[in-house]
Amino acid sequence: MSDRKPYKLLILDIIDSIATVTLHASPVNALSQLLLDEISTCFFKISQIQPRAVILTGNMNYGFSAGANIRELVNQNPQSNRQFFANLYQLFNQLENIPFPFIVAINRFAMGAGLELALCADIRVMDDNARVAAAGVNMGLVFGTQRLSRLVGLGQAKSMVLTGRQVFAHEAYDIGLVQYLSPPGQALNQAWKLAELIAQKSSLSVRGAKKVLNAGFDLPIDKGLHLEFEQLEKMLASEDFQQRTRAFLNKTAKN
Repeated sequence: MSDRKPYKLLILDIIDSIATVTLHASPVNALSQLLLDEISTCFFKISQIQPRAVILTGNMNYGFSAGANIRELVNQNPQSNRQFFANLYQLFNQLENIPFPFIVAINRFAMGAGLELALCADIRVMDDNARVAAAGVNMGLVFGTQRLSRLVGLGQAKSMVLTGRQVFAHEAYDIGLVQYLSPPGQALNQAWKLAELIAQKSSLSVRGAKKVLNAGFDLPIDKGLHLEFEQLEKMLASEDFQQRTRAFLNKTAKN
């Protein structure tokens, strides 16, 4: 299933319960208000479908995203720009809290708000000729300070945020900003393979694991383990657990 309507700036494809959202806003997938609205609407629609995984990427010709649409911002007053960034924060929170696995495939570049968009995902795959930047200071903004520091550590985040420098793929991988590197142009294919692997697992346990990982990250370990045990109890009572354990035993017996 491929769905371009009612979207003008993105394409939604759904194959085998895996949704792929491709940003398609010429020339560099800048995040305009219209694109923010379309991403939000699209992910809300995906949530109703209950996919096993979703992938977000950018059209190969446009890159992943160059960040906020600067041409749009310079033509607006401060109040309108404040509302734009409030909407941007709201979108990022929406994406970060979706219950199903979320993978981003970064091609060419992810700059500023484009990098922050990628940081909302559970797993990031990056072409090894691509680059990213926490570019807020380059535009006179304070932006991108929180998710990045939690992912790569305070020192690495300061190195990126305070300089606004470009970070190439191998450095991004070394500091843990992305989890997988791919040959040029292959990030989406690698992301699809990961999504297929995840789709083979129990959707109940995958979503439960994501929920506990997110909720327990900043908690003391005893409280985190309590959340894990609550989810474990639910799974032990599920038909999915019974079916998978029986299938495992049958396979073991045949071998």
